[in-house]
Amino acid sequence: MYDYKKIAAAAGAAALMLSTGAVPGSAAEEKPVRLMCMGDSITDGFWLTGGYRNTLCEHITANNQESLVDLVGPNWGGSGYDPQHAGYSGYSVANIAQEDSISGQRSGLTEFAEWMLGEYPANVVFLQIGTNDILSLYDLEHYGERLEVLVDIVLGALPEDGALYLATLPVMDATNNLYISDYFFTVESMDAAVEQCNAQIRALAEKKRAEGKPVILADINGVLTKSDLYDGVHPSAEGYRKMGEFWYARLSEYLSGERPEVTQPGTTETAEITTTTTTTTTTVTETTTTAPAPELLRGDVDGNGAVTIADAVMLAKYICAAGDLTEGQAERGDMNADQKINAVDLTLLKRAL
Repeated sequence: MYDYKKIAAAAGAAALMLSTGAVPGSAAEEKPVRLMCMGDSITDGFWLTGGYRNTLCEHITANNQESLVDLVGPNWGGSGYDPQHAGYSGYSVANIAQEDSISGQRSGLTEFAEWMLGEYPANVVFLQIGTNDILSLYDLEHYGERLEVLVDIVLGALPEDGALYLATLPVMDATNNLYISDYFFTVESMDAAVEQCNAQIRALAEKKRAEGKPVILADINGVLTKSDLYDGVHPSAEGYRKMGEFWYARLSEYLSGERPEVTQPGTTETAEITTTTTTTTTTVTETTTTAPAPELLRGDVDGNGAVTIADAVMLAKYICAAGDLTEGQAERGDMNADQKINAVDLTLLKRAL
């Protein structure tokens, strides 16, 4: 079976040598940038085969850059000149077990990313993953920690001149219940979940850059609005087009060398701080007081001092007989203080979120 990509690349290289006088192995012969688009169904192109990669490839073709950019990955699909990719519909960051998900068991990219990058080495990776972690309502407080494991695998596989473009997650519209459970999500709680994950993505990108890693934040969340969605989760044709425009701009930055500088660890300048110490004499009168009982924070089922989606998950599992609550957890989950835990309490908690 012929590999048309290799044939096309060879033809492009021959044309380049004829026009520049380059010979194989000479300094004038440049290898194409190997680009891996990695992620979930939005990268795969759910409902619109190729998704944003169609527009990305259209721009590459329109600017005669096909010989400069080689899309890589184990999957295949789309209308562009190069349909290879690493988008996996339904996948999360890491594996999610059935009992930990409100939307079923999910496989994670982390489990095979090292193999994938070994088989399909890349100079540049466009990574967008986490939508299914939210739809599974799976441990969103530690989403960034899971993502960092995957990011480190990608960084470990990149060459010296490589770059990882780490995308924020697009908006999701909980008024559309095709994929978003109205039992577990309200519009407000879904918006909060997306922002909770995006805050962790931004923090992770900043952390890696401070470590001297070639990680560039790609804020795709600022590109799409809810009107750009097809089904509440996946982009419409216009949404995919906007994403393709965005990603082509990032690719152009890489090709032109306009990437932000990476701060090397230990090179940050620190300001000298002068401290003045004064000595005072204080007379202390000892008194005995009784600390007031801590105020009961209803909705804070797990007792961490904040009402979050994780509390709703604990309450829902208890109501569905899939989990247990301690006496204190039950008291905090009793939203209407009627000494019962039922769907009314879950509804009130969802509204509080």
